[in-house]
Amino acid sequence: MVEGYKSTRLMDRKFKIMNKPNLEKDKKLLVEALRKLKSSKDLSAFVEDLFTEEETLDLAQRIKIAELILDGRTYGEIAEIVETSTSTVSKIGQVLKYGRVDCRKL
Repeated sequence: MVEGYKSTRLMDRKFKIMNKPNLEKDKKLLVEALRKLKSSKDLSAFVEDLFTEEETLDLAQRIKIAELILDGRTYGEIAEIVETSTSTVSKIGQVLKYGRVDCRKL
């Protein structure tokens, strides 16, 4: 057996293990990457480089909805302003009410 072949197989096996989705590990990886970005410019570049426009817009929409809920707007008003369904607004409302983070810090 060729030595290089053996190490390539080990690398392939390691990559497959690393490539398997694991929500908790992947979430930790994302959080750690974001924490390393010290400036708004770096964070903006990170978002632009790694997220699709749709992913960026979806996350921004959720933040807008949370801000509007915290401002006291009704779910109907928010759905109209953000151009989404009241069920989406309700979902964010549940996150604000029962979530683990105080979104007022945003």
